[in-house]
Amino acid sequence: MKRKLLGLLMFSFPCLALSSGGYEVSVMVKDAEKELIFPSLEMPFFGQTVISHAGDCAYSGKLTQESETTIRLEGKMSCHYKEGDSFMDMPALSLDGSGQVASIELGDGDAHMWKYNVEVKPIN
Repeated sequence: MKRKLLGLLMFSFPCLALSSGGYEVSVMVKDAEKELIFPSLEMPFFGQTVISHAGDCAYSGKLTQESETTIRLEGKMSCHYKEGDSFMDMPALSLDGSGQVASIELGDGDAHMWKYNVEVKPIN
């Protein structure tokens, strides 16, 4: 009886089904010079900003719920080098709430190409 009631509640309120355990987000950024693989971020709640570090760089990410089945990842990356600091707003990604891998390549030629990979998985 309790299981049926819980199931009915989850179907009645889809946002509860999407956010029940949070998400694990894996991020990789690669350019012509190096590849940054950030430790996985655990995002237990929508709207919470979480930070991960790799080398001289930090990635901050935030998940929000766009619809009953879609989530949005917004990220920022900052790096601190001897030559100076850099800061970038990463492209926002709309992803399937049941989990998804996404990749974007940006640049103006092979020499300035960089790749942004993310994987979002629900935490059960």
